[in-house]
Amino acid sequence: MFRFKAMGFFSLLMFVSLICVMGGVSPSWGQVTLRAGHNQIPDYPHGRIILHFADKVAEISKGSLKVQVFHQETLGNERVLFEGMRLGTVDMAKVTTSIAANAIPEFGLFDLPYLIRDLDQLLQVLNGPTGNQLLTKLEGVGVKGLFWMEQGTRSIYTAKRPVRSIADLKGMKIRVIESPIMVDTINALGAAATPMPFGELYTALRQGVVDGAENAPDAVYTAKHHEVAKYYTMTDHFRTPCLFMISMQTWGRLSEAHRQNLVDASKETAEWGKSLYSQEAAEYMKKLRAAGMEIIEVDKEPFRKAVEPMYQKYGPKLGAELIRSIRGR
Repeated sequence: MFRFKAMGFFSLLMFVSLICVMGGVSPSWGQVTLRAGHNQIPDYPHGRIILHFADKVAEISKGSLKVQVFHQETLGNERVLFEGMRLGTVDMAKVTTSIAANAIPEFGLFDLPYLIRDLDQLLQVLNGPTGNQLLTKLEGVGVKGLFWMEQGTRSIYTAKRPVRSIADLKGMKIRVIESPIMVDTINALGAAATPMPFGELYTALRQGVVDGAENAPDAVYTAKHHEVAKYYTMTDHFRTPCLFMISMQTWGRLSEAHRQNLVDASKETAEWGKSLYSQEAAEYMKKLRAAGMEIIEVDKEPFRKAVEPMYQKYGPKLGAELIRSIRGR
């Protein structure tokens, strides 16, 4: 009789443990652990912001809620992370709006080249009606946005041949994010856009699989791409934000108290990290120069004119009136 009771208790224990793991509860019996992924190193601004968020969650929840952070695509690249959150197999992640646009086309608004004038305008858009509308749409596909992060401006950098004018881009294979607008933009500049996960880019640059890429200076430096790319051309063509998110399935399993802990930590983190990129951009540019990378200033007007067709092509899909209100024309 005791044997059967023992077996029954053991089975119940295993069942409860399984439910706890699925719901994010750690074996410490009471602490909920959520796994968060992103594609950068811990010292990268996004890595620092997410680690700050994890610390705030632990502090606000008094240790009852933990965010375990996985760096450098340990849980998958951004496309995998986003789809994982929709399916409920990933708890939390940082994803650029370009990836979210594959599920919600309106997120592609931020991929339009030369759309946003400066950081102040970007924050106004993200924290205003446009940003709130996008967050509502996001929940409809199974993911909840917690806080926005900026990514500075993206420019083109190349391994062997410098880009001193738009003509120099002709035929170059340039790595881009998996975004139709970004692909079309780089193609419109005369290059051959090549979508590729960020984690594969260092090797691709070194082996000549691609001729260059486009990103912010901090991303170039922290990923050590200056070791395999000699030239950074300040085209400043994209100012695309990213978003830290949580799976709606994970959100649904949390208590009201823990949901509020995440909301409070998100607000504090958004304020703490809102200008981190701007504060560090100049320093990273100095580091690139010191590492031997040539920084090239170009006349941006030919670049702007070359990508103007992107507004005619994508404007109706993304909201022509909204685009006009942002651009002021």
